[in-house]
Amino acid sequence: MSRFVVILSTTLVLTAAVAAQEHTPRRPATPASTPAPRVTASDPNDSGWVRFTSELGRFSVLMPETPTEKTDTTPSEHGPYTTHLFITRDKITNNVYLIGWVDYDPSFNFNKQSELAANRDNFVKGIEARLVSTRPLTIDGYQALEFVAETAEMIFKSRVYMVGRRPYQIVIGYPKDTENPLTTNRFFNSFKVRLS
Repeated sequence: MSRFVVILSTTLVLTAAVAAQEHTPRRPATPASTPAPRVTASDPNDSGWVRFTSELGRFSVLMPETPTEKTDTTPSEHGPYTTHLFITRDKITNNVYLIGWVDYDPSFNFNKQSELAANRDNFVKGIEARLVSTRPLTIDGYQALEFVAETAEMIFKSRVYMVGRRPYQIVIGYPKDTENPLTTNRFFNSFKVRLS
């Protein structure tokens, strides 16, 4: 899981750095490349967002635009694991949206509650942030942690879920003093996972 957090953190930090350098507010065009068949995005809904669905990830979510996918398989002492990340940035608001999950080797056994806490702690450390708040939740019947972390320039709100053996993390990052609770709630509440 630490490799997942490193990839996630690096992606977020680089995206935040790019966002800080963006001077012309404009909505990007939809990427020319079409996602693999296992990933679909519907037409924009009335909020201007798209419903993004990952068949492999077994989830759907509303996002400002179709995200970019990054996948990495890493060997470890517990067997190989594969990290999947989907990320996009809204160039108008400079908000960063990220969803990720890990598929562990079937022989790897772990404590689910400890995995949630480790994911949170490693994420906060990886982006060199300060943990502001954290609370345990049950969302749609799944164990979860919701937390807020901050850097000098950004606030990150995240939920980490355990669905079966698969940890998911959903993150929204935004420049300080620009939070829009409606946007955060739309993103978080639209995230739905199915078991199979």
